Amino acid sequence: MGMKYFAGSAMADSTSSLTLLTTTDEHQYIVPYDYMSDTERDNIGLSKVFTLIEEERAERENTMLLSAGDTIQGSLVGNYEFAVEPLEDGETQTIVKVFNHMGYQAAAVGNHELQDYGMPFFEKAVAGSEFPWLSANIKEVETGDHYVEPYTIVEQEIDGEIVKVGIFGATPPQTMLWGSDHVSGILDFEEIVDAAEEIMPELREEADIVIALAHTGIDDSPKDSADARENAAIYLSEVDGIDAMILGHNHRHLPGDFDGVEMVDNELGLINGIPAIMAGSWGDALGAIDLELGKQNGQWRIAEASVRLREIDENVASHQEIEELASDVHDNTVEYVRTPIGTAGIGIASFFSRVADSPVTQVVNDAQLWWAEKEFAEGDYSDLPILSAAAPFQAGREDAEYFTNVKEGDITIGDVTDIYIYDNEIRVMKVTGAEVIEWLERSAENFNQIDPDSTEVQDLLDGGFSAYNYDVIDGVDYEIDVTQPEGQRITNVMFDGEPIDEDQEFLVVTNDYRAGGGGGFGPTERMDPVYAPSGLVNREIIIEYIEELGTVTPTPTDNWRIKPVEVAGPVHFRSHPEAYEDIVPGLEGKIEFLELDENGMGVFDLDIANL
Repeated sequence: MGMKYFAGSAMADSTSSLTLLTTTDEHQYIVPYDYMSDTERDNIGLSKVFTLIEEERAERENTMLLSAGDTIQGSLVGNYEFAVEPLEDGETQTIVKVFNHMGYQAAAVGNHELQDYGMPFFEKAVAGSEFPWLSANIKEVETGDHYVEPYTIVEQEIDGEIVKVGIFGATPPQTMLWGSDHVSGILDFEEIVDAAEEIMPELREEADIVIALAHTGIDDSPKDSADARENAAIYLSEVDGIDAMILGHNHRHLPGDFDGVEMVDNELGLINGIPAIMAGSWGDALGAIDLELGKQNGQWRIAEASVRLREIDENVASHQEIEELASDVHDNTVEYVRTPIGTAGIGIASFFSRVADSPVTQVVNDAQLWWAEKEFAEGDYSDLPILSAAAPFQAGREDAEYFTNVKEGDITIGDVTDIYIYDNEIRVMKVTGAEVIEWLERSAENFNQIDPDSTEVQDLLDGGFSAYNYDVIDGVDYEIDVTQPEGQRITNVMFDGEPIDEDQEFLVVTNDYRAGGGGGFGPTERMDPVYAPSGLVNREIIIEYIEELGTVTPTPTDNWRIKPVEVAGPVHFRSHPEAYEDIVPGLEGKIEFLELDENGMGVFDLDIANL
């Protein structure tokens, strides 16, 4: 797919080729292995990506290798190196050693570089890297200096001449909230577009071409909205001077996954005419931007560009050199994953977690309430009732592989990570009954508004809503009226058998992402937690809870449900095609499997009138 990108007044007599090879959101998935499910995966892993990189380098004389960030945290390899066998002074993460071997020339700072394990862990990565980590929008509060280099200039020799490639990095500004425990008062995060405009004159003065290496996604919401500030690619493309963009954060693919998004050419990989690539996550694809460079009046310009993705599958070999670099930490992590801690009395799956109460959110809320009832038995907040909020983190992002599915029987460390995939820390908010309802209203944006008079097929779930923002709050009972507009869906909220008092105060156990304003939940955006024990990880509380009980049977309490409503036409939702194997009580006899969709997801009909 070729396209004219820069023509100017007259084209150069000849052009030279440069290919930008890209990955993003590697999240410590070095080899093709899913530690949460303790199984091999044939469609992920940097060891497979490196095989494709070597192919590209053999076929093309001039290449560069770049990462858009979220690299050092994610799989249990990261957790192992941070908490189980912590890195010592002078040691660096295995994935950084792998990056060095693969020949990366720059990486953007992703939000997960800082928000989970803190600045010292990231700084070990910086110290051990043979490439720069870049972010133009992170500055030190005390000095106003950039925390890492805002940009780098790579002098690339092409056909006997030097082309100066300027690369600047960017990080979601909400990292300041999501990682507030680690960065508050130390680092300041500017808006991505503002930082790009600030740095551009200096960068254009030094560089022949400029690449945005931005850990940011794609969203066509208004420019000043939280979604567009986090996923700023469309507005970033409007900054004068950017020649190409390498994106991440969304865990999606461009070209491919952004059909219908304004200003995005989903087939060619263009945003406002600028070539742009997003190479998925976990090493599931290698992205490439093929550039033809020509000189006009002594100045290098992009004459033509094309964008392509090479997705990983069973036909791509895992590179032996990368497997050898990762072998020790891989083996140790697998051994850790397989450590049994207790027994599951029932299967714990997330298949129906976005349409009915689920064992996945139940076991998290049970553990958090178990911890909080002990923690607040005495003291300033001992007289306040305790609620708990939990979301089904893996609930079918785009395909049938992205679900939690812990089988009945032994529970291992890996199973707990499958249930609670993030390295969040525990937080406790103090809110009123009215704010509980406001919290739940944001969660209820999980659903599309259903027209009861429509005879057409209606999809119940909003495909653009992230499952990790679908908080279920235990300790109250409530219904969700999906026929109502956003902000007016939560009804019949009961506490202790009575309608909730909107002035009554409650404690809500949650995590640092939510307590820092993550997800756009009103109460948690406006206020700070009343209890924030540093270093206490939600996942560790779940492990301790299971170890103490021995056997857990998190049967859903059905404290919430979709309000029954007569609808003239069918209402459908998508889940794992084998979801029937783990039907939750609230849906027995009320769903019917219809077909598989184009992504391998099962399409189900919901008897919404009889829930």
